[in-house]
Amino acid sequence: MSEQSPVEVRHEPERSRWAAYVDGEEAGYADYVLLEDPPRVVFPHTVTHPAYGGRGVASQVVGAALEHVRAEGGRQVVPQCWFVARHIEQHPELAGLLEVPDGGAANRL
Repeated sequence: MSEQSPVEVRHEPERSRWAAYVDGEEAGYADYVLLEDPPRVVFPHTVTHPAYGGRGVASQVVGAALEHVRAEGGRQVVPQCWFVARHIEQHPELAGLLEVPDGGAANRL
């Protein structure tokens, strides 16, 4: 594995996850569960394989997944995974995706 090898992030809907690959090898992933009524996407956990730690793999996977949710629209995010929750905290433009207890989205007027 070269330190210069790019991280390729792929949506794998048949496996309900977003995954990262480096030189064709799986480097990490974020699983998700789609729920209806109300429409939500739950992120239970994110994994970075030890050999790829410190390379921003999880940030790239979670970033791509959340951008996809935002672009599709209509779903709120339930971040059961601490890493997903922290990513949203660090990117205020994504705060509107968060599900809040009253069933509304965060930061709505």
